[in-house]
Amino acid sequence: MDFCRRSQLGGDRAGLKQMSAQIKHIYYFGPFCLDLERRLLLRDGAIVSLTPKVFETLVALVEQSGSVVSKDELLARLWPDTIVEERNLSQNIFLLRKALGDDLHGHLYIETVPKVGYRFLTRVTETGEADSTLIVETHDRLRIVASEEETLDQEAARLLQDCPQRKLIGRSLTNTANRRPRQIALVTSIALVCLCAGIGGLWFSGVTRSWGPTPTVRSIAVLPFKSLGGDQGEDYLGLGMADTLITSLGNINKLIVRPTSAVRKYAAADNDALAAGREQRVETVLEGSIQRAGDTIRLTVRLLDVKDGAALWSYKCDERYTDIFKVQDSISEKVAEALIFRLTGEERRLLTKHYTENTEAYQLYLKGRYFWNKRTGEGFRRALDYLNQAIKEDANYALAYVGLADSYTMLADYDWLSPAEAAAAAKAAAQRALALDDTLAEAHASLADIRRFYDWDWRGSEQEYRRAIELNPHYSTAHQWYAEFLSAMGRHGEAVREIERAEELDPLSVVVKSAAGWVFFFARDYDRAIAQCQKVIEMDGSYGEVYSQLRRAYEQKGLYREALAADEKHRVFKRGGSPQQVELLDAAMVPNPKAYWQKVLERTKKDVENKVEVARFRMVESYTQLGEKEQALKWLETSYQEHSFWMPFLNVHPHLDPLRAEPRFQILATQLGLPD
Repeated sequence: MDFCRRSQLGGDRAGLKQMSAQIKHIYYFGPFCLDLERRLLLRDGAIVSLTPKVFETLVALVEQSGSVVSKDELLARLWPDTIVEERNLSQNIFLLRKALGDDLHGHLYIETVPKVGYRFLTRVTETGEADSTLIVETHDRLRIVASEEETLDQEAARLLQDCPQRKLIGRSLTNTANRRPRQIALVTSIALVCLCAGIGGLWFSGVTRSWGPTPTVRSIAVLPFKSLGGDQGEDYLGLGMADTLITSLGNINKLIVRPTSAVRKYAAADNDALAAGREQRVETVLEGSIQRAGDTIRLTVRLLDVKDGAALWSYKCDERYTDIFKVQDSISEKVAEALIFRLTGEERRLLTKHYTENTEAYQLYLKGRYFWNKRTGEGFRRALDYLNQAIKEDANYALAYVGLADSYTMLADYDWLSPAEAAAAAKAAAQRALALDDTLAEAHASLADIRRFYDWDWRGSEQEYRRAIELNPHYSTAHQWYAEFLSAMGRHGEAVREIERAEELDPLSVVVKSAAGWVFFFARDYDRAIAQCQKVIEMDGSYGEVYSQLRRAYEQKGLYREALAADEKHRVFKRGGSPQQVELLDAAMVPNPKAYWQKVLERTKKDVENKVEVARFRMVESYTQLGEKEQALKWLETSYQEHSFWMPFLNVHPHLDPLRAEPRFQILATQLGLPD
């Protein structure tokens, strides 16, 4: 609201009463009164502060209530004969929604019509006649304006703070406490002087900008939606909704979105959204609830500022489940708008991209990803079942094929399936996904991993990793896997940079932090590898994979007692075996390398008998350290034939140093095509 209009309101109450009888074009909606003559918006008689442009935006929408007002029409009306960016309009809509309390009071006033414009939804009543109610509201208005005037000294001081001409007008602010009309006029003058001095050059040079807050939000965590109702079988919906929104928002290059793997632990109903946001080190957090009753779903969503807990945007709807894609599109677009992002055309297209239009296939996909995220052998197998069902419903569902590829790869990585069997199925699924949609970063990363671990196609693997990162620079898993690849290639400096980037994108991921332990181990920085593993254990001591690299780092440091303890925990948490008490082992054997490796060999032989895939490569390590090179090379050749996932690290694995001069070792390295 401009200061001159305030001055007129505060200067002559009798005149205002007289004017009230001539007021035309007054609109009522909900608890609001929109007075065009005095350019005021009141809520239950109290003034709602609006900037001139935001006020004009409201007028334009209210005048065409119920109809769609296009973005072009709004831009032309608000900025006639001026070229401005669309983000200025988005900013106006954002500020207007905030002023109206849009949806915060259970009422939705302004609807976004994707790619077209906006519609004012609430029923509007227009009157051109004055009545007693209006006069009472006018009296209330005068009282509130007088209250506002009490803060004009502070307002003037704020305006002067950064005004280059403050020395010229600063002295005029003294001794004005009893001269309200003059003070108001003075503040108006200050505003005009500062505006002319500070932005006149920009305006007349044709440069425009939004006067709203500069967007600073760069990170968000989308929490699993809380599934309301008694049916626990619907839990997959909450995580699935979050996963879909994470995929959509991940297409905004300017926004860092925490991956599903980082947020799935917040699925419990009693988790605090703001605490989760602080833990994830993000600026905003999106939380919601979802309730399904037959073919209908009820969604409630809030976007919160982690810093102060303020609600930046909220949304509530009841929709048919068959309209779930429309709801997700609306949420993604409104979150982007609330964060004041100016999206590119490609980002806007990807934001509302659907990978299937079949709701049954989508539901099966959500169930598949739900069980995949459990990271257990049973979970991966159930995921395969649901994902295959999804593909039967929609044979062109690219994301479902990516899920298949990831499930097969993880079954092999966790030693529940042979590399040969897993790789063939995973590769076929990843290639099918890319044939359907070559823009899927996840599919490129999955194919890259297969080419690294099974095909030993180093050049092709690196191309796929780079392509995945190019498509989605914020995909932490792609950075993690690429770091592991670089370690295998002996490019340790690059590997460290990539794994650090992965940690930045997903700072609480034990998987990423554990992978960093491998990067440091292969770079032969054993102290840093041990420290990294200990960080993982502090975060989640039940993550079994970390004890594998911790054990090897201890072995390279000659800390055999600690290595035995790590091996015990690895067996407990990774294999489900029965732990032995390290204290009961013969203390004399612990500091003796040969005795230690003999003990490891005995255990590993039992693992081989139990058909544990990775045990074969552990045999290579054990025989090498015991100096039995013939046996070590024999098991190494077996690992080569079986395409062991350890083979890419042949040239950088410290445990194999005693074998490097052997001709048979060098032949294998040459056949693998590894760099020197």
